Amino acid sequence: MRMLPFSAFMLSLLSQSLYAAGTVTVHRTDSGETLKIQNAQRLSDVVSQPALAHSWWPGAVIGVTGKTRDQQARHQQLLARLASLAAQESGDDAAAIRQLQQQMAALKVTDRQFVDLDPDVLRVRTATNKPLAGDYTLWTGKMPGYITLYGLVSGAGNRPFTPGKSVAEYLDETALLSGAERSYAWVIYPDGRVQKAPVAYWNKRHVEPMPGSAILVGFSQRLFSSAYDDLNAQLVDSLTHRIPQ
Repeated sequence: MRMLPFSAFMLSLLSQSLYAAGTVTVHRTDSGETLKIQNAQRLSDVVSQPALAHSWWPGAVIGVTGKTRDQQARHQQLLARLASLAAQESGDDAAAIRQLQQQMAALKVTDRQFVDLDPDVLRVRTATNKPLAGDYTLWTGKMPGYITLYGLVSGAGNRPFTPGKSVAEYLDETALLSGAERSYAWVIYPDGRVQKAPVAYWNKRHVEPMPGSAILVGFSQRLFSSAYDDLNAQLVDSLTHRIPQ
């Protein structure tokens, strides 16, 4: 077998390494600045960039650029389903669904990768330091000072974050709309974790959202037909893939 010259061998290894590396487009949500990181071999090569030193990593979102259309298509299916259901209902039920559809239409989603981006975690737990290959988009910024209410609630939107305040206490400050689930709410944490929080008088637990969390009041399964059985799951899916504000 003919042996490659050493220089050709090294060039071959280098080209393979470059091919396997990732290119990450970074959007700073706090400043509006955009920057590009080339030839990132692993997640640690991204989060260790000096320009990102003051990022709040629990709320950062990284997605595969080429797969974002798939998640956007699923989100559009959710919007179409909400519009169709609103057309089938009437009165307060229809108005509540239309309001929810408007909330979801304002969301931008991406093909979020559920990976740990904390530099300390990546350094200590090497298995979390995933290799990169291809094009990615990263959104990062400072820790927000609010949580956001979504779903069948009056006056959905941002609320000031208060340390120690529970999900139930945030919901006590707003009215629930027709068809709303009154026993549970979903908490979507900034890192993508989801928790179902009991909020009724008979099952209430003290669940505290962290800054940047979304609180979703979904549809009550008791008031609607089986057509709504998996609608809450679709809502949660879009919220876990949302692009940070």
